[in-house]
Amino acid sequence: MLPLAQFRRFFSAHPLLFLFLLAPQVEYLTGSSQLSWLIANPPLFFLFLVQNLGSYGLAVVLAREAQIRWRKGWASIILLGSVYGILNEGIGAGTLFNPDSAAFGVLGSYGRWLGVNWVWATGLVMLVHPVFSVSLPILQHRLALPETRGRSLVGSRGLGLAVVGLGIDALGTLIFVGTIRHFFAGPILWTGSCLVMAALVVAAYLVPRDLLRPRVDMPRVRPLSFFILGTVFIWGVTLGADFLANLNVPPIVVAFFFVAIGGLALIWVLRNVGQNSNQRHLVALAAGLVASLIPMGFFGQLGSGIGLLPVVVVDLFGVLFFVRLWNKYNSVHAEEKAKSRVPSS
Repeated sequence: MLPLAQFRRFFSAHPLLFLFLLAPQVEYLTGSSQLSWLIANPPLFFLFLVQNLGSYGLAVVLAREAQIRWRKGWASIILLGSVYGILNEGIGAGTLFNPDSAAFGVLGSYGRWLGVNWVWATGLVMLVHPVFSVSLPILQHRLALPETRGRSLVGSRGLGLAVVGLGIDALGTLIFVGTIRHFFAGPILWTGSCLVMAALVVAAYLVPRDLLRPRVDMPRVRPLSFFILGTVFIWGVTLGADFLANLNVPPIVVAFFFVAIGGLALIWVLRNVGQNSNQRHLVALAAGLVASLIPMGFFGQLGSGIGLLPVVVVDLFGVLFFVRLWNKYNSVHAEEKAKSRVPSS
């Protein structure tokens, strides 16, 4: 565990770098950007690494800084995650609008209306990006470096540069993807996307701080339940939506399914996680969410030969990361439990 302790000290001294490295994990764990390219095609790997750090990294930093400076809670972070989902998939990659988008099954074009892939957009903008792209890295950062909680990591100048950098990254992605795939959504859809993003930013600024505050003082279930929820969440959503789409039900039913499953999962977490002594439960939830992504990237790159090596290494680091977090907070829980048993004098 010595190397992990050294990593801990290094990232404790460089918390912003750690947040940047956590941010694009959904891209690499799912294989959307393949880790095997590090061996098979290094220039392509580093090109996408720079793009992903510029996109995911800046978005997560801005969402965290907004939440801290506006003195908001998780509701604000989730809304800003939806903003990033529109920026990434609408303005940038264009998957919200492209009828030929390489999406999960039929969801790239199923429910298309007024130039928008509404079912696909609902899943990405309301679930995937708010949970995996923004909330998950911030939660992991908070658990690994609790001393940075509520502490700003960049100054006002840095914030301005981050906003400009994120905009440049989105425009660069738009031009690159549009040129490669020969699809540009057009000014009407781009303008509509910007208006919706602006409305969501205002909502994130105005939303009450305690809107998603846990309903109970202490956790009501064991951490294992949170791990199970994390591991089955994205698979249940994806497979359930594919099943409904293949039954040719009205697209609005599939979109409602996304919203309902996400809402029920959130309600369950709020009712059971507790406000205090919940670190082990949050570690278990984060570990489950990460564990649900690992098979996607691993099996998707299984035929890459030696290129599978960086995939295995990153997955192993992820496992060790959560083992260390679990051991840390398990010790804290044991100490708190022992103190609670000591009779007061």
